[in-house]
Amino acid sequence: MRTMTLLQASAGKAELFKEWLVSEFAPSRAGSGELIVNVATTAPAGLALYGSAESNSGDQYDAVIETTCENGDALRTFIDELRRDAPVSVPLGHGYAVETHTVLHRAGFEAGRPTPGYKLLRGLYLFEDLPDAAAKRMWAHHSGLATRVHVGMARYARHWVDARLTPEAPAIRGFSDLHFPDEDAMRHRYFDSERGRQEIVHDIGHFIAGGLERVFAREYVF
Repeated sequence: MRTMTLLQASAGKAELFKEWLVSEFAPSRAGSGELIVNVATTAPAGLALYGSAESNSGDQYDAVIETTCENGDALRTFIDELRRDAPVSVPLGHGYAVETHTVLHRAGFEAGRPTPGYKLLRGLYLFEDLPDAAAKRMWAHHSGLATRVHVGMARYARHWVDARLTPEAPAIRGFSDLHFPDEDAMRHRYFDSERGRQEIVHDIGHFIAGGLERVFAREYVF
């Protein structure tokens, strides 16, 4: 089972927590299955991807971990062990089972520690009256538009939430996952044009009701 876990360290301790994740915690887990640690970084100054056209809410997370677990109990144990061993308090650990669809992976763009560029992750609230089948169909259709308009992307995936695996996890139904190889590509080629931006905003308005705060991340693959 593929999972995604949103983590937030105690106030003022985020940098220490992120350094521990990539220098100690993840290396100690390497070899036990898929493990990707996405550590939050500051968005480039002045960058406003959608402005007032996008509704974000909730906590700002310090890391998003992607891994495989046998079941929900295994993920909860994983989160408990991480919290126990971390050098700082980790008050939030929200876990999800997800179904991942890779839409785009440009040839020659390789993962690393860190992978070049910025990975943009956002938990999505979909309209509550939209059945899963319809939501999946609309999101899949949107993927074609996204790959045409977000011309600077190196990778693009959508993660459908099959289940919330931890108490109090926000009731999101998916994660968007866009990776840009560098700041220039993200800043100047997020959209191919103003018309493309408007097309994206119009299309996502059919099925996305809002979302969590976007995580601008550096990806580390172990």
